[in-house]
Amino acid sequence: MTGDRERPRRDIAAEVRRLSLRYVPIVGWLPAYPREWLRPDLVASVTSWGVMVPVALAYAGLAGVQPEVGLTTAFAALTAYAIFGTSRHLKVTTSSTMAIMSAAVVGPIAQSDPTAYLALSAALALIVGLILLVAGLVRLGFISEFLAKPVVSGFVVGLAITIIVGQLPKLFGVPGGGETVFNQIATLIDQLPETNPWTLAIGAGSLLLIVVLRAISPRIPAPLIALVLGIGLSTALDLASHGVSVVGQVTTGVPTPGLPRISLLDIPYLTAGAAGIVFLAVGESLGAGRAFASRHGYTIDADQELIALGTANLASGLFSGFTVDASLSQSATGETAGGRSQVASLVTAGLILATAVVLAPLFANLPNAVLGAIVIAAVASLVDVAELRRYFEWRRTDFLLAMAALVGVVTTTVLVGLVIAVLLSLTALLYRASRPYIAILGRLRPEEATYVDLGRHPNAEMIPGLLIVRIDAPLYFFNANVAHDQILGLVASADPPPSVVVLDIGASSDFDVTTTDVVRELARELGERSIRLWLAQVKGAVRDRLRRTGTMDVLGEDRIFLSVGAAVEAFGEGDASVTRPATSTDAASTAAPVS
Repeated sequence: MTGDRERPRRDIAAEVRRLSLRYVPIVGWLPAYPREWLRPDLVASVTSWGVMVPVALAYAGLAGVQPEVGLTTAFAALTAYAIFGTSRHLKVTTSSTMAIMSAAVVGPIAQSDPTAYLALSAALALIVGLILLVAGLVRLGFISEFLAKPVVSGFVVGLAITIIVGQLPKLFGVPGGGETVFNQIATLIDQLPETNPWTLAIGAGSLLLIVVLRAISPRIPAPLIALVLGIGLSTALDLASHGVSVVGQVTTGVPTPGLPRISLLDIPYLTAGAAGIVFLAVGESLGAGRAFASRHGYTIDADQELIALGTANLASGLFSGFTVDASLSQSATGETAGGRSQVASLVTAGLILATAVVLAPLFANLPNAVLGAIVIAAVASLVDVAELRRYFEWRRTDFLLAMAALVGVVTTTVLVGLVIAVLLSLTALLYRASRPYIAILGRLRPEEATYVDLGRHPNAEMIPGLLIVRIDAPLYFFNANVAHDQILGLVASADPPPSVVVLDIGASSDFDVTTTDVVRELARELGERSIRLWLAQVKGAVRDRLRRTGTMDVLGEDRIFLSVGAAVEAFGEGDASVTRPATSTDAASTAAPVS
């Protein structure tokens, strides 16, 4: 009896451990943590802290919340991702992209109310986190592929330009204003006579210092040095009395976790904005995660990454933070400093927590111009001209997609630009899929059953009476009719006309109703011209669909082949019979049925 009671307990314990290893990766890797990694991880954690603190303070301003909220957000997100993530190098923390996206969603309904702004920002992070968590649990990691890389690149460049232009007024000590980039530039030019020379000196000086220190060595925590010097000069010279805007009182400590209080009427609007943010966050984070994993010889789990990104946003929202995603610059900083694992992120999170609890009051005299310089320096690297040039040289259509996304952000607003980016990605995907490349195949050598694209191998020979066509894309409802028309065009231009058309559909793993109807119609139209339609490289699921819909009765079991070579062989064996229209008595004269 005791053994019977113990067995369910052991089964439950085993299941709990299995689920923990599956959904909480730190349970698996931390006990096996190599001791020799500790020193480089500690060095990387301190380096990351030196860069992340000033950037977190600056990005809080981008998100429209108080500077200390940036520290809380970074602490919560870093900790959550370290526990649930599968990348050893990724840093999920405050980012310029997510900060400005958060402000774009929250701003119109917060109406400049700081309390409402904070609550709505936290609510947005919770909604984003919940969507990501559910997406990961139901294994929707593939959604990261729905934003085309050129479109993301163009959007990010446009966003970086928008952020830089938005921060310029801080460097000149003027209020700025305007919806679009061009409006902001026009307003800045009008306000230039009001420039505060002290503000310009501290802002431009900080930006120059960061650029020079980074040029000397990327390991130097340039933003932290600029921040410390800015506070020192502001305090020593009493820059506030000279009209220089400073951060002011900074709250010490970390808020108690809890749900933000917002109106239920705001949830639909926040959810709509969150859906767009999810696409962007997933595309950026999984792209960066895969890059680091490839460089260091390990793999990441896309579905678990969604869960980790979701929990990072949930943690941020519960601590009254804003939306987060993987920061490529912060991740690269940790990698350059020698970081080996998420232990570095956990230590960095601890240091940021200590900063929020103990050092926060020291930021009171920090000039906002310094924060503006830190933001500009941080996002300037996102203006990747080399990547845009690569698109231009490799594929002009990808370059045009990138530029369209860039112009969309710059000429409209961030949210409209995001919608444009998503629509461009989906349009590009559907357009390319709807225009499948169709190749005419020929035999490379008479003694070999090797069939190649005649367009690439003009020395290959066609088999008299046989037209072999390969569709280099899966057939779906949105491209089947296009393929149908192209195939009929190839048949019409063939000289002499073929007696059999072999359609290689190896790229298709299944047929939908539209595709099945198109194949049936194609067989009928060819039959009216005394031409038979054979299918080659037919997957099992496609054969099942053809049988279930009755299309197989129209085609004939004997006209379905596992390979192009088998179809050619059957054509050679039954050459006399294939010159007349198809009849039900021809089944035995070509090839045995394929199951």
